[in-house]
Amino acid sequence: MVTMDFVWIYVVGESSFHKCGIFNELEYSIKSVRKFYQGEARCFVIGDDPKLDVNYIPSPKYSGGNTQPRHQDQMLKFDKLWDSDINEEFVLMYDDIYLLQPTTKEELQITYGRSEVDDVYEYIKTRKGTGGYKRLWTSTYDYIKTYRDSNGLKTYDWETHLPRFMLKSKLKHLIDTLKLRNVPKISTSLYSAYYSGETVIMPDDLQSDLWTHKPGMDFEAEFDKKFMNIYDNVIIPEFVDKMKAKYD
Repeated sequence: MVTMDFVWIYVVGESSFHKCGIFNELEYSIKSVRKFYQGEARCFVIGDDPKLDVNYIPSPKYSGGNTQPRHQDQMLKFDKLWDSDINEEFVLMYDDIYLLQPTTKEELQITYGRSEVDDVYEYIKTRKGTGGYKRLWTSTYDYIKTYRDSNGLKTYDWETHLPRFMLKSKLKHLIDTLKLRNVPKISTSLYSAYYSGETVIMPDDLQSDLWTHKPGMDFEAEFDKKFMNIYDNVIIPEFVDKMKAKYD
């Protein structure tokens, strides 16, 4: 059985664990892969030292002046991929993404979209995120829509915050060809636009997308889904207890 490599891009200062110390998101994201990936998995962290039992590739946080520092930081960390021991096939993760159920390689290879995008500027009005993120999204998808339309292809919102199956060679070719180190764009969306093949609209029971805790929230229903994506405001004692019960 071929080993699948899972890669986390990690900046400790942006984590909830660094801010309040209640719940180590990265630790449990890694635990979720080790528990539920149906096959051999190697876990790599690129960025700050996670102080966990993983393959660690150091990459200091981007500190230059730029209107999109997170994008530039991601480019620095992606550049660590090419000459690393990470396999050609890998799954891109973040510390707030979790596998909730047994998951195969074939399932991770499915490309999901939130919705079809007919009009970039109307669609972004429905999108959550900061002003900076929305500007980056709009710039990226304006380019993508032109490319996809010219090739007779539909455009989808591929920013699902799900695990991303990728090939190192294709990602590098994309970054080099589109000069993404110098031109900020959402590389994960561009990857899907160029290489995705068929896109499947996300079913309602696929992902638990938890922005914040709400009184009376049915955590059991959320944990019955396939994947989970969390934000800082949902990390309350009840949630932490549920995660520990599932993975420890």
